Amino acid sequence: MYSLEIENATVVLDGKEILSNISFKLEHPSILTVIGPNGAGKTTLLRAILGLVELKEGNIKVLGINVKKEKEKVRKVVGYVPQREHISMTMPIRVKDVVLMARMSRKGVLSIPSKKDIKAAKEALKLVGLEDLWNERFSTLSGGQQQRVMVARALAVEPQMLLLDEPFSATDIPTQRNLINLLYNLRMQRNVTIILVAHNVNPLLECSDKVLLLNRRVIGFGTPADIMREDLLRELYGTKVTLVKTEKVCYLLESDRHA
Repeated sequence: MYSLEIENATVVLDGKEILSNISFKLEHPSILTVIGPNGAGKTTLLRAILGLVELKEGNIKVLGINVKKEKEKVRKVVGYVPQREHISMTMPIRVKDVVLMARMSRKGVLSIPSKKDIKAAKEALKLVGLEDLWNERFSTLSGGQQQRVMVARALAVEPQMLLLDEPFSATDIPTQRNLINLLYNLRMQRNVTIILVAHNVNPLLECSDKVLLLNRRVIGFGTPADIMREDLLRELYGTKVTLVKTEKVCYLLESDRHA
C-alpha cells in the first residue's frame, strides 16, 4: 500500500511555477525527509498534499484518497504541523486548548470536548513528554516546548500520516532527539507515515526510509544511502558540498545548507 502517490504534479502560484512535474510513490508506513534550498517548494509540496494549494497539472493520492476530489477526507487522516503558526501570546490560552484545537475544528466551533477528545489530547501530550503542562498557559512555554505542543496537537487527531514543516526550529538537541525517537516509534508501532521538511538532515538520516531532494523538481528520491551523493547534492544546491561516509550513512558537513 502506498501512503502517497504523486504523479506529474505541477503548482503555479502568482504566475510562477513553484513545483514542476513532481512524481514519486511512498510506501506506507514510511519516514520521508524532504530537503532542498530556500524557495525550493518544500512547504508548497506539503500544502499540495493537503489540498491547500491547487495543482495546475497532475494528481496526488493520500492513502488511496484523491486529493482533488476528496480534500476533506484527506484532512481527516493527516496531521499537519506548519513551519510557523501564530498563536496570540496575549490570550490566556492553555496548553490543553491548543492540543484540542484540531479535534474541535472537526466537530464545529461551539463543540464541547468529549471524554474521548480529552483522552486523545492527553495521550498526545504524553507522547511528546509534556503531559504535566496540561493546564499551563501556552505563552509561558519555551520555544521548544511550544513546538512540541504543536506536534501534540497534530497527533491528537490520531492521524495515519503526519506532515511536519521544519519541526526542529527553536528546539535544542535533546528535544530534537526526543522528537526523532517519537517519529520513529510512530512509524514502527502505530504505522504512521511521517513526511517532514528539515533544515538539518543529518539527525534524520538513520531513521528515514526515503529522502526527497527537491528544488522545484525532483532531483533525487530514494533511500539515504542511494540519495546522499555529492553529485546529486551539488545539483540540488548549485554548489559543491562535502559528505562524510560512515558504515551506515553519509553526513552532510556544510552547516549553512538550507534544507
